[in-house]
Amino acid sequence: MRYLRLTVRPTDREIHPVHTAMTERAFVDRVQMLHWNIVDIDIPAILFYIVGDAERLADALESIPEIETFSITRIDDRRLYCYTQGRTTEIERTLYDAFTRDGLVVLPPLTYGDDGGVRFEVVGESDALRTALACVPDGVDVAVERVGEYDAPRETVDAALTSRQREAVRTALAAGYYETPRRATIEDVATDLGCARSTAAEHLQKAESRIIRTVL
Repeated sequence: MRYLRLTVRPTDREIHPVHTAMTERAFVDRVQMLHWNIVDIDIPAILFYIVGDAERLADALESIPEIETFSITRIDDRRLYCYTQGRTTEIERTLYDAFTRDGLVVLPPLTYGDDGGVRFEVVGESDALRTALACVPDGVDVAVERVGEYDAPRETVDAALTSRQREAVRTALAAGYYETPRRATIEDVATDLGCARSTAAEHLQKAESRIIRTVL
């Protein structure tokens, strides 16, 4: 069983207005497609994780004719989940078909870049993977970043962290420690956690190391 890590990026065609909103709007900082249901390929249901401005995102989705319904659930001031159901475009249906044919499995999450690219991994037999790449429509560029046997143990970021490390990362995120520029110091994170500065720094350092090793 083989896998590909790749990025698909539109060159001279729009994949879908929702894709454009997720990748080209200043009010969206980060987007991941977490889950999807394409039993009805004409009106798929999709769940996104988003870091951005919820109100401006809602306004953008309201203005997209293809959207049948959507719902936003806030996690905090900037983080949210967004559920959408909407009519697909021809190019979007072609992409869905290319990467779900012949027993292929797309592994979540799909990560959206601000350059319009969508990065993801897909698993399957070699012939099916080659066919998928050949079926990508004109107007969409495909950059294959990694090819290999899908035989290494993989774990989610959440499972890679201890409960205390997870709490430290979430506290730092909420405090603004990971914003650019930073809105909080390691001392602020330590205060929120109720621990010494050195302890907070150690939790974050170990968590960051595990996250990087898991993702890469």
